Amino acid sequence: MSLSIAIYTLGCKVNQCDAEALIALLNERGYNAFHTREFEQPADVYVINTCTVTHVSDKKSRQMVSRARKLNPNAFVAVCGCMTKTSEVTEYAFDARSPDDFLLELNKITPANKNIEQKKAKTRAFIKIQDGCERFCSYCIVPYARGAVKSRPVAEIVSQARDLIRTGTLEIVLTGIQIASYGHDTENSLPYLIKEIAALDGLGRLRLSSIDPWAVSGEFLDAVSRPAVCEHFHLSLQSGCDTTLKKMNRRYSAADYARAVNALRKIHPNVTLTTDVIVGFPGESEADFLQSCDFVREMKFAKAHVFEFSPRKGTPAAEFGGQVEHKIKAERGRAMRGISDELQAEFLQSQVGKTLSVLFEKENAGHSRNYCEVRAVGSKNTIKEVKIIGFEQNYLKGNGE
Repeated sequence: MSLSIAIYTLGCKVNQCDAEALIALLNERGYNAFHTREFEQPADVYVINTCTVTHVSDKKSRQMVSRARKLNPNAFVAVCGCMTKTSEVTEYAFDARSPDDFLLELNKITPANKNIEQKKAKTRAFIKIQDGCERFCSYCIVPYARGAVKSRPVAEIVSQARDLIRTGTLEIVLTGIQIASYGHDTENSLPYLIKEIAALDGLGRLRLSSIDPWAVSGEFLDAVSRPAVCEHFHLSLQSGCDTTLKKMNRRYSAADYARAVNALRKIHPNVTLTTDVIVGFPGESEADFLQSCDFVREMKFAKAHVFEFSPRKGTPAAEFGGQVEHKIKAERGRAMRGISDELQAEFLQSQVGKTLSVLFEKENAGHSRNYCEVRAVGSKNTIKEVKIIGFEQNYLKGNGE
């Protein structure tokens, strides 16, 4: 009987890609490795692929380590991911761990350039194109946890995309820690890579994960105007106040951001723009917060993912003066989420009456090219034109629903 290895992943799509690569590699070597949602199956080895972007993710990571130990006291417990690269993980009782427990350098076991053979079709598949970040925003622990930018070779990524298309995958998503920095350590660039993949025969859709406004150059706009590229961009904002943006070390202004938004809307009139916003950053006054609120409304996002500032030990912002009280951060978070809900309703309303191309990930539910959830009659793993007849709180209703 082969050794059973349960892998629990927290955090971003990059962590999920790393976990998938690890599972494929372990199974290739004869182990029984599998994803687990809540450790619903007993295992000989538990791997917790951690996230450390906020205190909440730290807490969840620690909880899953404890749960694994309780489920099978005789099991090996391995911890990998971003939390292992920070002091937080060693402060969490790992000095007192059993001799069977260990930390796992996931990128050394599954380096960014390892190409895992695709065994079966997926409706939507993610390709990790790079790792690392060198932007060093003042609040972010990720560059310290993930290190310098490491880009996969174009030929290798294109080969993996071809394999996915060959197995019947309908949509490919390019992901990474900071995909806008793709190629900064080589002679390539993200626009060049997009063009190479978008030109592949049989490609249904190509989608990008989060990008920053500084990446929206003329070359980028030319690349994403290709027919295969989906009309959805998650354009990270963080604040609509220039004073706060400067403290965050984001290296662009609200005006710069607005220019990027306008340029994307010019080439894709029905584009969906989503974003991230941090509230309660150190020194953020009420006036700064209201300025950020006004800017978010002005940009007319389809949705904003809102986070209360979470100080990460080892980052400059954790030591800044003017730390905002928890109560005020919570109030600002609720207010900004209320704005996001209003904007989402307005955007969904704007889609009513349009016919959208929907990729059905399951029976009678899927996503449009501009990444609106659509519920309508449709078969899993198919793409269908759907007339939008209405909407609910967070999804569109198609004809024949």
